[in-house]
Amino acid sequence: MTNEELLKQSETLAKAWESMKVSVDSLSLIIALTRDDKAWGKYYFESHLADNLEDNLLNISKTMFDVSNAICPEE
Repeated sequence: MTNEELLKQSETLAKAWESMKVSVDSLSLIIALTRDDKAWGKYYFESHLADNLEDNLLNISKTMFDVSNAICPEE
């Protein structure tokens, strides 16, 4: 893999990392809110607001897997 290709893969990982940080912050907020207000947690999950978070985390894991395969296709 060329340096240019590796740079592109590192940029892809950097974007995934930023998205992961947003997801972790969102989960931290949800945990804090549900500790103090059980009704809010029930509303959050019943309204399917968590679906976007789940989709985002699945996309992050797919991106990381794709980058790993691009860099080390045999492993």
